[in-house]
Amino acid sequence: MNCATSSPMSRPSTTDALRRLVGASLWLLVVSPLASHDLLAADLPRGECSAPAAATDLRHCTLQGRKLVGADLRGADLRGVDLSNADLSAADLSDADLREADLRWTKLHDSRLTDAELSRADMFHVVADSANLDGARLFRTNLFGALLNGVRARDADFTHAYMKDVELEEADLSGAVLRRVNLLRMVAIGTTFRGADLSYSQMTGAAASDADFSDARLRRAHLNGADLQRARFTGLNLANARVDDAIDLADPSPSGAPDAATTAAGD
Repeated sequence: MNCATSSPMSRPSTTDALRRLVGASLWLLVVSPLASHDLLAADLPRGECSAPAAATDLRHCTLQGRKLVGADLRGADLRGVDLSNADLSAADLSDADLREADLRWTKLHDSRLTDAELSRADMFHVVADSANLDGARLFRTNLFGALLNGVRARDADFTHAYMKDVELEEADLSGAVLRRVNLLRMVAIGTTFRGADLSYSQMTGAAASDADFSDARLRRAHLNGADLQRARFTGLNLANARVDDAIDLADPSPSGAPDAATTAAGD
């Protein structure tokens, strides 16, 4: 009787199949978000520099000093573009790719930057008061001296950003990631950091009275000499934070530092 047999090389083993499945899953989690940006950009039509529009490739343009108030630039590819001194007040830059763009002294007042990619952009002294940065990514972005008063940046990622002397009064950074960020001398009076991750960040000399740090993570954060009058730390453990010479950190929660009953996994 002639029986067909399968050789070991004719079909993959269960182990090989699992390896491929794990590899594909890792690609979707790590590579796919970045690759998808580039793949989408490759399909975008070449934009007109004289009239920048949404969902176009504008990498060949120089938009320095341009007045683009209220412009619709949703999903535009602006990687590396010079936008310094431009006026983009009230513009819509949702889902736009601004990686390594030059945004020095740019006006972004009341602009919409939800889910925008701003990693490694130069936003030196940018004016973005009341802008919406929900879900935006600002990895290693230079925000030295930026004006971000009243901004909404919920769940935004500022990991490794340089934010020395930034103004963040009355802003909402709930759930934002600010790990290893230089926030030296930031002004964050009345700002909400509820559930934010500020681990390893430098906040020495910060003005953060009336700020809300409830449920935030401050592991090894530096708050030396910070003004924390009436700040809220509910559900937070400051045991591993450096708070030498912090002002008004002795009051019990909710208006001051946590007591023994409120120390949770915030370290």
